[in-house]
Amino acid sequence: MSFKVIVDSASDIPRALASSAGIIIVPMPVTIDDKTYLEGIDLQTKDFYAQFAAFKELPKTSQPNPNSLLEHYEKSLSEGHEVVAIHLSSGISATASTAQMIREMTSAPERVHIIDSLGASFGHGLLALFAQDTLKTASSWAEAEETILEYRKKMRYIFTLDTLEYLVKGGRVSRSAGFIGGLLDVKPVLHFTPEGTIEPFTRVRTRRAAIRKLVDVMEQEIVHPEQQVIGISHAACYEDAQLLAHEIRQRVQTKDILISEVGCVVGSHTGPGTLALFYQR
Repeated sequence: MSFKVIVDSASDIPRALASSAGIIIVPMPVTIDDKTYLEGIDLQTKDFYAQFAAFKELPKTSQPNPNSLLEHYEKSLSEGHEVVAIHLSSGISATASTAQMIREMTSAPERVHIIDSLGASFGHGLLALFAQDTLKTASSWAEAEETILEYRKKMRYIFTLDTLEYLVKGGRVSRSAGFIGGLLDVKPVLHFTPEGTIEPFTRVRTRRAAIRKLVDVMEQEIVHPEQQVIGISHAACYEDAQLLAHEIRQRVQTKDILISEVGCVVGSHTGPGTLALFYQR
């Protein structure tokens, strides 16, 4: 049995890593000052964050083009694969529900399996990488599905921002939460709920304290860290990502730590300075 894992670009898997793993990335559109780009195709993170402060308004994002999803699903089907499509959380995007509709339009819906990641960025990406490894030895989708969903259930998404401004403007958190953050001039720490929505977790006074809080929470929650590949993603703050990785290594023995960039789709809502941590709890 052969499977092909397909993700949208909000999974923030580094392109080289996705390619070596055999994972297909469907680009998502980002509209900046009335011009629409495809993430990873004609819009790269380096240029995106360098120009972020100069944008006339907050970038807008949308789900992948339905025709593009259908084309990617059909291509994999025509090559003899079953499709396992893992998409951006239904708590913040309609992508997963659209994918379910596209599934019914394919030539073999019974060979297309849609998973709502219930997350975003490289936590979503780690789920896809785990699924790819699991499917290598699976004899059927039924055999692999339970294992993949259990991994999804335990995935922890926790992150800090320079400001809540962009999440509030994009409607991802309440205005009251944004007001409190601005009023106190704090560094917010947020997380994804089990339902795939974003909620404030706590707040601290400084960036360094926010990084320590991420490690504190992980140290309390993580199970069998020596068996885990931990993910970090950052939005134009690589030095902070390196510091976070260093702090983790000082306190927890892990199998590996992978660092990714927060892509243009996720970064449109969180802004530069986003720093996120992903692990199994």
